[in-house]
Amino acid sequence: MTGAVLIVGQLVLAVTLAWSAAGKLRRAPHAAFRASLPRTLGVPAGFVRPLAVGVVTAEVVTAVTLVAALAVPALAPAGYALAAALLGAFTAAVAVMIRRGVREPCRCFGATDDPPGPAHLARNVGLTAVAVGGTVLTLGGARPVSLRGTGGPPGWSGGEMPYLPLVLALLTVVCLANTVALAVVLRQLRQQSALLKVSIEGVANPEPIMLAAGATVGDFAATTVDGAPVTRADLRGETLVAFVSPSCPACAESLPGFIARAGARPEGREGVFAVVLGSGEAAGRLSDQLTPVARVVVEPERGPVSRAFGVDGYPAFGLLAGDTMVASHFVLDRVPETAAS
Repeated sequence: MTGAVLIVGQLVLAVTLAWSAAGKLRRAPHAAFRASLPRTLGVPAGFVRPLAVGVVTAEVVTAVTLVAALAVPALAPAGYALAAALLGAFTAAVAVMIRRGVREPCRCFGATDDPPGPAHLARNVGLTAVAVGGTVLTLGGARPVSLRGTGGPPGWSGGEMPYLPLVLALLTVVCLANTVALAVVLRQLRQQSALLKVSIEGVANPEPIMLAAGATVGDFAATTVDGAPVTRADLRGETLVAFVSPSCPACAESLPGFIARAGARPEGREGVFAVVLGSGEAAGRLSDQLTPVARVVVEPERGPVSRAFGVDGYPAFGLLAGDTMVASHFVLDRVPETAAS
């Protein structure tokens, strides 16, 4: 019985960690995860990239070790110990964020708008308990029964595995359910992408959402959330620009891509200028997400910066050369990464 319990624990932990890693492997979610670390945990800028890569690597290694232990039970203690250490660190991090009153999503499991809360802490505590329990049992000599169905060295919970058909049946059901759910999601995404493509490309000459190419930005004076003054004269070189609102669903969808592009600019934050339109806690959370990669100004709709850029809607993205607009569009991918593109 102990062997079957250990196998179930391995599967739960492996799937959870693999899912977590997969949610941060793509470029945009990984950039959003990196950008959240200084704001949620106060990680120094020099340690952000190594920590982000290390977390994903640790998740992958631990998940692989737990899965490998299904065939090689001798790996179970190592897999459980790695999971216990990793999940213990995650639990401590969530507890710190809750204690600090962090309201920004931690991006630990990919794109999410939910700030860390008691539910996240309870989930992590439960997973850590599973990992610690498995570590104690395996270090005490217990072993998951090998899925090969044959005995192992003395001291293992070896022998024939009476629970193997049940485990395999459960895994089959889970895999089938996951496949169906994935197919439904992919179908919906394809439909939405097709509709969006028709809506965008079906208009030969859409109305400019802000200053058109070749236009000059008007005079403005504002203060960033960091307390630094910014004017038209501070727009030097090439600058990636965004106007976004916390109440705009399209802005939320475009945000990970914008953060990823902004984080990759060679000029750093000085080459990115973001304006959050709105006020209150929601605008504050949005500016917190953008601050690690951009100079951020928060102002009401139709504020002075918006008027200087001729913004008529949002999201609005643009690329400047000095104070002259190179390109602008409400779809980020329609804005070139450089003026030479």
